[in-house]
Amino acid sequence: MRKLFVAALLSFAIMSCVKHTSKAVIEGTITDLQSGNIVLKMLDVNTQIEVDTIVVKNGGKFSYNVKKSSETPEFYYLYHNSTRIASMILMPGDKVKITSDTLGLNSVVEGSPESTLLHNLERELGRSQHKFDSLYTLMTDAKSASDLKRAEELNFQLGSLYVKQKQAAIKYIYTNPRSITGIMLLYHRFSPDVPLFADVRDVLIFRKVYDTLQTIYPKSVYLSRLLDEIVNREQTEVFNTKILDASESGFPDISLPDREAKMRSLSDLSGKVIILSFWSITDVNQRMMNQDLLDLYSRFSSRGLEIYQVSVDTDKTAWARAVAEQNLPWVSVCDGYGSGSVAVSTYNIQKVPTIYVIDKSGTIAAKDIFDAELERKIATLLK
Repeated sequence: MRKLFVAALLSFAIMSCVKHTSKAVIEGTITDLQSGNIVLKMLDVNTQIEVDTIVVKNGGKFSYNVKKSSETPEFYYLYHNSTRIASMILMPGDKVKITSDTLGLNSVVEGSPESTLLHNLERELGRSQHKFDSLYTLMTDAKSASDLKRAEELNFQLGSLYVKQKQAAIKYIYTNPRSITGIMLLYHRFSPDVPLFADVRDVLIFRKVYDTLQTIYPKSVYLSRLLDEIVNREQTEVFNTKILDASESGFPDISLPDREAKMRSLSDLSGKVIILSFWSITDVNQRMMNQDLLDLYSRFSSRGLEIYQVSVDTDKTAWARAVAEQNLPWVSVCDGYGSGSVAVSTYNIQKVPTIYVIDKSGTIAAKDIFDAELERKIATLLK
């Protein structure tokens, strides 16, 4: 009887070790690489860190044991040189088989349901990205050729593609509520300036993904980062609701140093129509936008228009030089703290350029209007 008990105990221990193994296995073939190296990387919140170099030999074969420090799913990537050739989501105990080439054009990932979902999702996003890039290039060419009608048509097609992709992403999230691949969709961008979920009201989608996955993977570092994003977006939504409420008057005051290190307060311009502009000298397009503001300022400053322009740059010397080179006549300020600036936090700036229009009574009358729409608004407020 005692022998049977010991045998049963050992059997249970062995089964427990198998079930709770802290490693995952990846193996496969790089079809056009007879021998050489590939690199394994892991997504650590918002950056990829190198895990190890894997030797490929025997006609492209490789095998590697991934030591998992967490029981939660984690994103892993295989690279040949600088080219990503495969993506995976690994859990302890997973055994994933990969077939790919050195360009990652014909990759197949098997053995892990989450990895398969990720593989298919990346492939679909890749198709949309290719369409977006092609349309954007055509639109840029049309603008350069002064074919405004064609540029407008292409811009409409870009908008349509964006809407369709966002609708598809929301459908995917609701169809696969327990998949951690949903997090990747939340942060997808067509370009640095075009995130898929750009509206602060999209926080409802972020919250849905978090609430579902938190019950499954409460210790995931990705979910911890997602919660930070949710809190930030919720605060922004509350702020924007308050700041654009027509019944509210008055604006949050800020005070920053100008090129002579003199503190300049936004409230010093009270009683005027004010354009509060947040920008960065690192973006050529924003420097060009200053030319439009110069034209607006030259036409309306005598009637009571003022501009208070905040740089979000950290290089104050380069900023001061840019202001001098462009001969900007309005109030230009910068504290050199970049995204940590008190002005950025006060106005919850999520992107640049951002513009607020403040009327003579101190009420914020508009946000993020540009070109002809901005001109019409200024002309109306100065009547």
